[in-house]
Amino acid sequence: MLLKTALRAQALRSSGVFSGSLKVLQRPWIRTRTPTHPGLCAASRGIHVDSPPIIPTLTTSYAHGTSTSSLRNTTVGDSLLQTVERWPDREAVIFVGDGVRKTFAQLQQDVDQVAAGLLALGLQKGDRLGMWAPNIYEWVLVQFATARAGIIMVTVNPAYQVQEVEHILRASGCKAVVCRAQFKTQNYSDMLRELCPGIELSSPGDTRSVRLPDLRSVILLDSRQQGMFHFEDVMQAGSSTFMQLLQDLQKKISFDDPINIQFTSGTTGLPKGATLSHHNIVNNAYFVGKRIVYGTTENSPGTFCQSPTDNMERKSETVGFVLDHVEAKVVDPTTGQVVPLGTTGELQIRGYCVMLGYWGDEAKTRETITESGWYKTGDLATMDAFSYCRIVGRIKDMIIRGGENIYPTEIEQLLQTHPKIKEVQVVGVQDTRLGEEVCACIRLVDGEQCTAEEIKAFCKGQVRPEFTYLALQDPSLLPVCDQLPDDRHWKGDRSPTAVHNVAHWRARRRPLACTTSPTAVHDVAHCRARRRPLILKDKIKS
Repeated sequence: MLLKTALRAQALRSSGVFSGSLKVLQRPWIRTRTPTHPGLCAASRGIHVDSPPIIPTLTTSYAHGTSTSSLRNTTVGDSLLQTVERWPDREAVIFVGDGVRKTFAQLQQDVDQVAAGLLALGLQKGDRLGMWAPNIYEWVLVQFATARAGIIMVTVNPAYQVQEVEHILRASGCKAVVCRAQFKTQNYSDMLRELCPGIELSSPGDTRSVRLPDLRSVILLDSRQQGMFHFEDVMQAGSSTFMQLLQDLQKKISFDDPINIQFTSGTTGLPKGATLSHHNIVNNAYFVGKRIVYGTTENSPGTFCQSPTDNMERKSETVGFVLDHVEAKVVDPTTGQVVPLGTTGELQIRGYCVMLGYWGDEAKTRETITESGWYKTGDLATMDAFSYCRIVGRIKDMIIRGGENIYPTEIEQLLQTHPKIKEVQVVGVQDTRLGEEVCACIRLVDGEQCTAEEIKAFCKGQVRPEFTYLALQDPSLLPVCDQLPDDRHWKGDRSPTAVHNVAHWRARRRPLACTTSPTAVHDVAHCRARRRPLILKDKIKS
């Protein structure tokens, strides 16, 4: 999650387009009033975030980022126009590898030409268009052109394979897709021919496919192929008639309209399409343009930010303080009540940044966004009196033992201080009496020997409850994997044996010397990946 968000934030900052187009909109205004929140005094809930907070204002884990900068009530297209009026000859985008340099005026001219061309192809306000390409000038063009035409752009990961692309285009009902014929080892045109058999026999703009029933147009950026448009065809189709249609359309486009569908994989199941509005993107781009941010796709994406003046502890251990006009709270996952400062709970977000919903999935939207507008991030976090937030894990990793919430990260941090332990992951296993029990899966330092009793003695009095299950990997035997997975690459799946499922036990070698059987330990990963409690029979006696 953090990696994806960091990349999106970096793209917003580095492109120069959003930040440049929104600088002109900055206006001082009267500080906003903090929202009513039962049981909290005004001083305890609002924190001023024009600069990093220096006064510990908060008294509970709820924060509202107040600001002297107002929210922007404009669309992405209008933001670009306002920037052109002020800095027409300033460079807007530079793609060194492709030899592209464009001023804001030149960018605007190209954007309107593409937007008019898309209207000429028959696309209408509210239609979806998939953009399947790496970081190139045409990507920027299509983003702004769809915004101007009221078309919703669906971002498609350039690394996707056939089945993934099929799901994205079908779930969002894309009427058109823009892509290169090929990028690196990916042959996009071949994949689209597989999804649309016989496309080479059809006329461009008249694609028919059972697998992609809504798709009508494939637009290639770098070659001409049968049954597909070339990007130049779109540019040339934007005649004066469609230019006028584009201008008339501006009166019908609202900043609350959707502009993007960005698919996010989450931890399980198929990717879900987070639907973002002009209001989401314009304001988030403005407030994160000068900062390093944390957030999620569903939050446009930034919700917390760090400052260059933050000390090393805050830079390395927190995701920063709450962003302007964003509400954040940490709640008890069981009761939903706001927890005291420094107490672990689920991080929830409310404000302009929260997505409109998951495209075509009302059930998942209702599951993720509460009736009062809070987006449930699924992250376990703590908050301090300055609104600085620490992410300590995922709520799906939380173990509920006899009604008590146990956070694996806290136990792992202690175990990782043991000199004989190289890697550790803590998971929950099913228990008939308590619901779940704690299982620590440990990989020892090469050459070290350790017993379950030794580990338990080390933890006694420092963590609770005591471990019911321990699985020790003997490094003298052939290892099943080189390292345990972590949250950077195994989002949400923190079991040390999750790799077993992927590697199929690495040619079925027997790597574990455990107090539970190797089969039982393998089941940790099997159940963990499916979010089901694990059933173990070999219980360690205290």
